[in-house]
Amino acid sequence: MTEPLYKEVRAKLLTSITDGAWPQGTALPSEAALASKYGVSVGTLRKAVDELVLEKVLLRQQGRGTFVAPHNFDRTLQDFFRLRHSDGVLRFPEVSTLNLRRQVADAETAARLHLAPGSRVIRIINQLGIKGTPVVLDEVFLPAARFEGLTLELFRNRPGTIYHLYQSRFGVNVLRGEEHIRACRAGAREARMLGISRGVPMLEIERISLTYYDVPVEWRRSRAHTGDHHYVSDLG
Repeated sequence: MTEPLYKEVRAKLLTSITDGAWPQGTALPSEAALASKYGVSVGTLRKAVDELVLEKVLLRQQGRGTFVAPHNFDRTLQDFFRLRHSDGVLRFPEVSTLNLRRQVADAETAARLHLAPGSRVIRIINQLGIKGTPVVLDEVFLPAARFEGLTLELFRNRPGTIYHLYQSRFGVNVLRGEEHIRACRAGAREARMLGISRGVPMLEIERISLTYYDVPVEWRRSRAHTGDHHYVSDLG
């Protein structure tokens, strides 16, 4: 079966975005200009753009145009941080980066990130708090080749979110994530760093973060103490 024309246009747009033709936060040319560039009608071009907007690759702003969607605090709260205090108020977590180092990926990490055996990764440890209380211990793995030049100082002093840093500094745009959640108990490290008792029930949240064409760019293992918090999933 022949693929619809707008799907071909979507693929061309996505390739241009992936190659950096339009950096994050910048406006695309007008629909008329893009339709002319790809030799299609404005209606066909618009259908391609509509799909990329739904996938949060692009962002429409009324009266201003269509932009490569940036990562900001609102998007992180809406799409990537699911823990809520029991009072129901949405709060951005207070992130403290404890450690960043480069190492050779073990077999599990290489498999999660689709890396060749022996590839190097960056391992980051974050502590996340809500209302001043440590709640989450994060272990983050990144393919070192994609994040050349990332340092502890750069990571700690980023002006925006972690995913904004990936996008603006390294051209890595996290579009979505796949999460797996299970119950666990606090070990010695979680007890020490989160100020809780060893053996306390926790949630373990594993996330693979994906960029264009569903390429994995981050593997994150989080252990969350949910005594005063709960994990929220919006099924709408």
